[in-house]
Amino acid sequence: MSVRAPQFFLDQDKDPLSAALEQEILSEKAGTLSRLTKKLERALSTLKDSKDTPSLPDEERLQLLAEAAEALWHVTIQRELCGLRQHKAFYDFLQIPKEIRLSMGPKNSLLACSHRQNIEEAS
Repeated sequence: MSVRAPQFFLDQDKDPLSAALEQEILSEKAGTLSRLTKKLERALSTLKDSKDTPSLPDEERLQLLAEAAEALWHVTIQRELCGLRQHKAFYDFLQIPKEIRLSMGPKNSLLACSHRQNIEEAS
């Protein structure tokens, strides 16, 4: 008895140029995910090092937090583009703090929100 792969997986009817293009796209997606993950790791490391510096002003720490949150946002989007939909294990593996997970998004929006809070508190 022999076992055959489902016909769905056969590439006989695929154009060789489209297969090469598809392979190139997958390669670029993987490369981009790798670069963004390294950027996230650097941002997390910088943020962790800043916690050891008590003299660091709150605005600079908020800037580092915003950069890490934006890097996490970029990695999450790229993971979804690569078909990786489950993020919790990845976040746990990188030991991403809860405050960064909750702040994930564009850096400018986090900084603007903080700026508005500072203005309201001063009033």
